[in-house]
Amino acid sequence: MSDERTLDELARLRAERRQLSDLLSLIQELTSTVVRSESVGDLFSRAAAILFKCIPFDAGAAVMLEQHLDLYVITRAGAQDLVSDRLVTTIRGTLESLIPVSFASTEIVVKAQQHTLPLSPDAGLGEVAAALLEHERRTAGLLLLARREPFDARERQILDIFATQVSMLLDTIRTREKIRNLADTDDLTGIWNRRYFRRQLPQEIERARTFGVPLSLLLFDIDEFKQINDSFGHVLGDVVLSELCGCVRETVRPTDILARYGGDEFAVILPHTDLGGAQAVAERILRRVRTLTIPTDEEGAIQCSVSIGLAEYHRDDTVANDLVRRADERLYTSKRSGKNRYTA
Repeated sequence: MSDERTLDELARLRAERRQLSDLLSLIQELTSTVVRSESVGDLFSRAAAILFKCIPFDAGAAVMLEQHLDLYVITRAGAQDLVSDRLVTTIRGTLESLIPVSFASTEIVVKAQQHTLPLSPDAGLGEVAAALLEHERRTAGLLLLARREPFDARERQILDIFATQVSMLLDTIRTREKIRNLADTDDLTGIWNRRYFRRQLPQEIERARTFGVPLSLLLFDIDEFKQINDSFGHVLGDVVLSELCGCVRETVRPTDILARYGGDEFAVILPHTDLGGAQAVAERILRRVRTLTIPTDEEGAIQCSVSIGLAEYHRDDTVANDLVRRADERLYTSKRSGKNRYTA
């Protein structure tokens, strides 16, 4: 009996040693991954593929808690149907079980979706394992795995350790993104610049095409801006640009992308927004800009207006410039029709 206990103990110690070795290998591979990751989405897609080697799963989701819920999803090949209302409901419910806050009305924005894990004809969402992501001593997000079979205690422990490592790597990614954003931000107004817009619009178009969701683009410029510069000088003209961007930013949603497209021309990418919704945004911007009053040195004031062009993404748009061209044409229609209005 003593020999049997000794053999059992040796087997247990060997199993624990193998588990520890697997964890160390996992952490080492994950750490080397961050060197090649350019964004949060890139990190999650690489990290999920590494985690799959230790914990097989059918669908994985990373949710970042921003003003909205940024969602990154990876599933087995051919399991696109797993990205569904049921998965979204599971994510909301899991968040609320771990964080005492309601997420029922928080908008979920799918930032990336991949279906690159090994094929399984029996993929499903029956069981869930989850772990929180921490960033600067606050809850920053959630890692969630789903499959048909239950997750055992060892797998849940690995997921917790994995989430801790990902949380630390997020700091590095966030720092890189801040540095990169400095190059993508307009110095005067503090909003995104044309470089960022030209990179982001094709991504939003691809997301709209993939998920079958609406997307609209709004272009606007300041009416008679040259006259403002000529009459009051470029310094005050810069104040007008900055103040106008501030009031427009207050008007649009956190998920919308406001960018300086040219000198006094601006763009707003409106994800998950059809033409009717874009018209409502245009009306709000027109009303808000009309209330903008900028005092001058001569105890006067500048009041300005904008002209707007709207376009909704169509599946026959082959490149981003197709959408930009239609919005730009409608902007100039607004100009020719008397300014201080929008054309859709």
